[in-house]
Amino acid sequence: MILFTPKINFIRFNKYALLLSISLMILSSILILVKGLNLGIDFLGGSRIDFSINKKVETNLVKDTFNDFISNKNYSIKEIENLEEGYSSFSIISKTNLKKELINQVTNNLKQKMGSDLIIKETLSENIGKNVSDNLASDASLSLIIASILILIYITIRFNGFFALGSIIALIHDILITLGIFSLFALEINLPIIAAFLTILGYSLNDTIVVFDRIRENFNINKNDISNTINKSINQTLARTLLTSLTTLIVLAILYFVGSYLIKLFTLALI
Repeated sequence: MILFTPKINFIRFNKYALLLSISLMILSSILILVKGLNLGIDFLGGSRIDFSINKKVETNLVKDTFNDFISNKNYSIKEIENLEEGYSSFSIISKTNLKKELINQVTNNLKQKMGSDLIIKETLSENIGKNVSDNLASDASLSLIIASILILIYITIRFNGFFALGSIIALIHDILITLGIFSLFALEINLPIIAAFLTILGYSLNDTIVVFDRIRENFNINKNDISNTINKSINQTLARTLLTSLTTLIVLAILYFVGSYLIKLFTLALI
């Protein structure tokens, strides 16, 4: 039960907040244009194989072993977190399809180097053709566009064009900055990340509607002082916003620290 409503003057900081938001959006746009986005095989096609080893193994040793069996070097290998103590996990991503026999060849080679008790367990194997990846990319783009258009129509009908414009800019702000972070750290963008972006759209819209509803209610009472009305509305919904955000962040933090690599990317986008 909320015993009091805070009286924070949010409008006093609007210029600084606007400057920060615009700066982050511009920086994110530059990062996306310069560095690009690390699209996964869902959108580019190719293969992904995740595997774990029952010993601590240096990444360079695994890379050297794969180099012995893969003629083209159009692939990447990186170590991913393994919650089992004493184990190592790796992910290999290739723009061309990899045969499953590859793991067996690598296993035999690593056994010769590290002992016959070495066990390599495949935890994930994906092969996606070029036509399928192109369809997935177009469907993902279409889903984001349709969601944004429907949100624009809904806000326009529910409130008015001015509110709709503000909500769309806020949604672009959230998605663009998230994309900028993924570009900065070269994090993989795949179908679960698109699902995360759609979740961000819904989550952000939900909070926007709650605040806009309260602004509209207060504006009908006092139409002379817009700044005071906005301040009052944000303060009245602040407790609800903080409680919702904090409980969501607690769940996401748990998923991030105990989840697999793909779950970590999904939760990171939402965080």
